[in-house]
Amino acid sequence: MKVFAISLKQNTIPLYLFAARASDLTKVVRLTHRSRDERLALQRTLDRKRLKEIALYLHEPHSLIANNIILNFDKSVHFEPVKTNKIENAGFLTIPDDTPCATILDGQHRLMGFQLSDKVDFELSCIGFLNLDETQAADIFTVINSTQKPLSKSLLLDIRHYIGKTEGEEKKATAIALYLNSDAKSILHRQVRVAQGEKGVISLDSLARLIMPFIDIGGVLERGVKKPEPIFSHYINAFFKLYKLPVNTATLSVALSPVFERVIRRGRTLEKEPFSEAVFQEILSPVSDFRMDSALFKNREGRTRLIREFLMRLPEGKNRELQEWLL
Repeated sequence: MKVFAISLKQNTIPLYLFAARASDLTKVVRLTHRSRDERLALQRTLDRKRLKEIALYLHEPHSLIANNIILNFDKSVHFEPVKTNKIENAGFLTIPDDTPCATILDGQHRLMGFQLSDKVDFELSCIGFLNLDETQAADIFTVINSTQKPLSKSLLLDIRHYIGKTEGEEKKATAIALYLNSDAKSILHRQVRVAQGEKGVISLDSLARLIMPFIDIGGVLERGVKKPEPIFSHYINAFFKLYKLPVNTATLSVALSPVFERVIRRGRTLEKEPFSEAVFQEILSPVSDFRMDSALFKNREGRTRLIREFLMRLPEGKNRELQEWLL
């Protein structure tokens, strides 16, 4: 296999930029995974779940792999420069066909996902090193994996939602969370962190995950509610004003727990819909003196205890027997 490449040098180390089809690359890479028996190997064991996710993604109409696959070739691969007036340092990499001659320094899941994709194949951008020794390869591998910082889950969720890539309950929950962040009357107005470095009390991803169970299949707001956004805004406002709690991820995880479901069910039993902030205050009035011990918010066990005690104080209806809640 002969591929056109551009040669450049960084701190005396030459590297080569080239493109190659995934089907050709998978034939020449040598997969070795680090273990107690393979101390010289660098890569972790392939994650089967991640490979399947990539394979499914590759079938999407507009799928692309924009990141470089980074390889370290052995001595069997060589670069032949060619003279051209248009491009400096151009040439060809000669790579043995169907012979394992390269280890992957970055992109093993991206590349090997093609093997589970049922013959999806296209060109990938690559960076190749020629015959790095163990120390050099390990150094480059650790630099790649220690300096790359993944995008926050919240930013990715926001972008996916903006371009229409969220679906079902994730789409609904994200829309509600963004509404709470934009609603000037909401306690969470401009308090939901989307991008890294933004100020706020909770991340978009965390808030959406707290909201999701209530709008998912079987959730208390799954059916019959055309606009759930104001319901969440009115409830959160009423809850935090009543109990005078600091707004943060821990306190929101208590507010948006089976406590919220109980309040909604009690309101429906008492025929209090539609749910305004004043209505939520009325529904919560029987437990207005409930003590929210700040010490219990510090860990999951404490929050679970707080939720259980709250549910015991607030039955669903006046004459309805209290049910045991499994949290």
